[in-house]
Amino acid sequence: MPDPRDLHDVFAAALCAHDSRRLLGCFHPGAVVVTPVGIVEGHEQIEWYFGQFFSIVPDLTTEVTTMLVHGDSIAVEWVTSGSQAGGMPLPDGTEIPGTGHHVRWTGCGMWTVEDDRFVTGRIYYDQLGAYMSLGCRLVRTEPGSAAAPVHMVVPDREAGPAPAAGSPDQEARAETGSGSIRRLLRRLSGR
Repeated sequence: MPDPRDLHDVFAAALCAHDSRRLLGCFHPGAVVVTPVGIVEGHEQIEWYFGQFFSIVPDLTTEVTTMLVHGDSIAVEWVTSGSQAGGMPLPDGTEIPGTGHHVRWTGCGMWTVEDDRFVTGRIYYDQLGAYMSLGCRLVRTEPGSAAAPVHMVVPDREAGPAPAAGSPDQEARAETGSGSIRRLLRRLSGR
């Protein structure tokens, strides 16, 4: 059995090159990937999912920071960044128009390989960190109540500065989270 690292290296290179054909070649035709936006199945939906990132962040790059292989499974931690040029849909149906803001988020993927291609995958990433780096912020809908619902405010929709992307405090929190993921991955691999 080939090393799943080799397959992931091809996948990561295709992702950074925005090469949909080569990216799809890394997936079994019936592959199922669980993502923060839902489940995508098969080449057509997988191409749509990654295509969204290509159109929203056309200079998207991904750096793998941790990779662990166990049999036919691979766990990968990564940092993705770029500039938001295209409209980014939000869960409530609104859209953040292209801002040109630098966006950066960390994430983790868990993949199972069969016949030299991914057959299943799970992608987890810091959605709130990505939204905040675009200038979004969370606000309570009923000020003064600890149990009040919170909603996301899109840039330019309400007054007030948003947290600066890449601030030392934000990066320190990200590094702490990154260390937690590394510890979890080491524990899962028995190291």
